[in-house]
Amino acid sequence: MNPAEFLTISSAVVPDRDALVSGDGKKRISYMEMASRVNRLTNALQSMGVGIGDRVAVMATNSPEYVEVYYACARLGACFVPINFRAKQEELSYMLNTSDAVLLFAEKRYLDLVASLRNEVPGLREVITLDGAAEGLRSFDDLIDGAIEDEIFVNVDESEPTVLIYTSGTTAMPKGVELTYLNLSLYVVNTMSPADPSIEELDKTLLSVTIAHVAGITAILSSIWGGRTLVILPQFDPELWLEAVERERVTHAFVVPTMLKRLMDYEHFARHDIASLKLITYGAAPMPYEVVCRAIEVFTCDLMNAYGQTESTSSLTYLGPEDHRLNGSDAENAKKLHRLRSVGRPMDDVEVAILDPGGNKLPQGQEGEICVQSARVMKEYIKADDATAAAIVDGWLHTGDIGYLDEDGYLFITGRVKDLIIRGGENIAAGEIEAILDEHPLVEESAIIGVPDPEWGETIKAIVVLDPEGRERDAEVVREDLREHCRAHLAGYKTPAYIALIDELPRNPMGKVLKTDLRRDHGAPDND
Repeated sequence: MNPAEFLTISSAVVPDRDALVSGDGKKRISYMEMASRVNRLTNALQSMGVGIGDRVAVMATNSPEYVEVYYACARLGACFVPINFRAKQEELSYMLNTSDAVLLFAEKRYLDLVASLRNEVPGLREVITLDGAAEGLRSFDDLIDGAIEDEIFVNVDESEPTVLIYTSGTTAMPKGVELTYLNLSLYVVNTMSPADPSIEELDKTLLSVTIAHVAGITAILSSIWGGRTLVILPQFDPELWLEAVERERVTHAFVVPTMLKRLMDYEHFARHDIASLKLITYGAAPMPYEVVCRAIEVFTCDLMNAYGQTESTSSLTYLGPEDHRLNGSDAENAKKLHRLRSVGRPMDDVEVAILDPGGNKLPQGQEGEICVQSARVMKEYIKADDATAAAIVDGWLHTGDIGYLDEDGYLFITGRVKDLIIRGGENIAAGEIEAILDEHPLVEESAIIGVPDPEWGETIKAIVVLDPEGRERDAEVVREDLREHCRAHLAGYKTPAYIALIDELPRNPMGKVLKTDLRRDHGAPDND
């Protein structure tokens, strides 16, 4: 199935319903209007020579036009390449060249950056502004205003990519993940019911993660397939998020853990009426245990944790709303509190296995690499055969995460394969120590790295962000307190030898801690 058909179906079933709403509520596009605009954009792109397999990139914050570019590309069999708007010159040049982008839609704020590297990207034929006129360039509005409205569909090979997403990883240059028409179609139809005109209470989804992330891509497809209204914030901001939920009566939203914490920490949080919310899904980075426990108390809506990767077309497992409801007996609630540290159980179309380095399945409770099989696994990393071959082995996608399955099939993540610290031959998962440190009342968050040691090869260093009370205390007293806390809960050899106290952990745009930066800045065997 071509995801472009989602719009065709919903525009026929609920033509007058709002499909896209800008974050400020000033731009409202119905399903009928969206279908018309996408038809005209499709014809305009075809007249510019865009066809099957061509790559069309976008560098912008979220907007209705951004969404419409995807659907026009899908109708032509072209591959959509959303680029994180935070990309710098070297990254942008790399992504445009490796993707072989022929067109780039860009917001005007990024035109100077794009102009500075045009000579480095010889395959880029034209730059089109997404948000109004700019001298010497055509705009999105120019394209649709001058185009015919004939509906175009081409036959596509479902095994070919419809989206190329560059992963917001922790390494220097991101890898380009090719997700096929089949990958995305399967995800959407298996997780969302199609548009239903008989439903009076309309669901509305708030989009606040970038469309350049797989969670953004799946949102713009699922919402249209479901006949929902998609409320689109340019980017996350606590006040704008709360205002949009209140004004538009939003029912569903996805956030990364840092967003959820910022919402709860926002000084005017209580002023906003967010009673319309039915479900907040969180994921894309580890959720601190204390934050999710607090969220259960603060939010009256359901909560769900989704774990997945770009390479797996989003979610692999989920910890559902019932797992977040602490309304049972003390024993039941204790079990649920423990499971809040997990990422739930596999989705129906996913098989999860814990494998050892030789590719053998490990029994429940035993740690190894989390590997998955699913029809939603990516096609490949673009122009990276070796990386693809390392990631997909004998049909298993190697996630790079370390974890275990408990007796009830709940998946617990304990670290990263590349995040293992080998101390005197003992493998130590950084995530295990981080989880213990984060339980300390003075710790806001922590990260663990390995540093050189002449006797053990490597030893453990903790990078810790203290809460305001902790920052007022003597640093050496705090360090010893943290070590005693670790000794009380972990084997002695897992206690950090060094502890650096810093103001905040470096993170990428989706909230993942940048261990590469921590190793660069704090990789010496000392307390700095």
